[in-house]
Amino acid sequence: MNAAEAAARLDKAMVRLYEKLSSWEDGVADQVGLTPRQCHAVTELGEAGRIRMKPLSERLGITTGTLTVMADRLTNLKLVQRADDPDDRRAFNIELTESGREVYRQHGRHHRRLAEELLSTLSAEEAELFIPLLERMMQVL
Repeated sequence: MNAAEAAARLDKAMVRLYEKLSSWEDGVADQVGLTPRQCHAVTELGEAGRIRMKPLSERLGITTGTLTVMADRLTNLKLVQRADDPDDRRAFNIELTESGREVYRQHGRHHRRLAEELLSTLSAEEAELFIPLLERMMQVL
């Protein structure tokens, strides 16, 4: 297979993977009553703990304005709360509530189950190759 054929094959596979993952993520997010983007915000907050808005927006790849709207919605759903920033009186941090932590745990269980299912289709040697290759490919984006 030449480079052009490989690129075309990879392109088709990436589109299919994106569509399948998007559909799967829509279903998982729907189970907890959120959008996929809101679920990802909850996941980032669950991993970060208390965090300022700007670093969180960078982690999510969205503007602080978009994050502010999302944070308001998640606050209204009682999944996140704002907390004063002890280092800067003008700023505040955002963190999960106990309800938010439960959504984080539930969403994480779904992701781990999918990861386990995907890995079950690979041999140990294939998994050892695949994961670093995937991580390297993601650096392009």
